[in-house]
Amino acid sequence: MNGIRRASAAEAYGTFLLTLVGPATITATRLADGFGSTAAALGFIGLAHGVALLVAVYSIGHISGAHINPAVTIASWATKRLEPRRVAPYIMAQLVGATIAGLVQLALWSSSSGTYEVAKTTFLGDTTPGSGFTIGAALLAEVVATAILVFTIFGATDKKADQSWAGVAIGLVLAASIWMFGPISGASLNPARTWGPTIASAAFSLTPFATLWIYIVGPIFGGLLGGFLYELVR
Repeated sequence: MNGIRRASAAEAYGTFLLTLVGPATITATRLADGFGSTAAALGFIGLAHGVALLVAVYSIGHISGAHINPAVTIASWATKRLEPRRVAPYIMAQLVGATIAGLVQLALWSSSSGTYEVAKTTFLGDTTPGSGFTIGAALLAEVVATAILVFTIFGATDKKADQSWAGVAIGLVLAASIWMFGPISGASLNPARTWGPTIASAAFSLTPFATLWIYIVGPIFGGLLGGFLYELVR
């Protein structure tokens, strides 16, 4: 297996891990009645996403760089941190990994009528604009949050930084972003993370497709913003 294939396989696995653990935690907290508190559920969901990303960074970072996010891959390419020939394979692998994670969720939550109904209410943990927030607010939240995420990734993995703490910093910034922006947009910050549950939840609803563009345009633009901002500051 050549270098790009190996790295793409790692990207598929990392994105699978994030898209399985993060969104599934949303459905799990709904099944457990939010642990009795919306705030507690939000905290648990953010922590689950952060831990999944942290684990992915340390387990596949040395193989592919652990982008596990098309927005990170595009920003890395735009700032000349990634070879152009790796962009398409990485993004395809990320989307495949996310799709498999969504389908695994669908299979898991379809085991009984009760869990299936709960999964339907969360669209398998998909991200959609929060109740009371406009499309514009959700889009802005995705742009700002992804810019912060990519800026952190670039800074934490810089050759001059102590990279041993990179996974912790990146995982924590994702968790914090979900705590802050989750109620507004769902805090995807990652087109693949939203893609997986959207595709799988089509088994019972096409509703998430109407806002999927927000979670493609927002993170990609935010990633470019964060990436170029870091290069400017650096």
